[in-house]
Amino acid sequence: MVDYNKFCARCRHYESNISQGILCGLTHAKPHFIGDCETFILDPIRDRKVTLKAEKEAMSEVDDSFFAPEKKGVQKGVLGGITMMVIAVVWFVGGYAAGIIFYYPPVLFLIGIYAFIKGLFTGNASGKSSSVGA
Repeated sequence: MVDYNKFCARCRHYESNISQGILCGLTHAKPHFIGDCETFILDPIRDRKVTLKAEKEAMSEVDDSFFAPEKKGVQKGVLGGITMMVIAVVWFVGGYAAGIIFYYPPVLFLIGIYAFIKGLFTGNASGKSSSVGA
């Protein structure tokens, strides 16, 4: 089955209507082809927009999944910052006592300081919703 949203959005003949959705600019009807469209003409500007949108969505998925715990800690404000700092100290001291130096606890500690200070300035002491970022 053809994904008309992705395919037709790159065409020079692409039109959109609020009530009907995607339309072909030549027939002013909904697309109904199977496989390839005979009248498709690639519009480089539309193609670039579709590509950039897909890349942005892919990057946000990777970013959200990789730093999700840290982002949640920052959203928790002062309490999240304190929690991250405590975890970092326990992790580092426990590893050091076992003869292992972990390099991530100092990074986590700095993220905790950032969350703590941000929570103080935004008034997010109890973990209410707060936007992530600077």
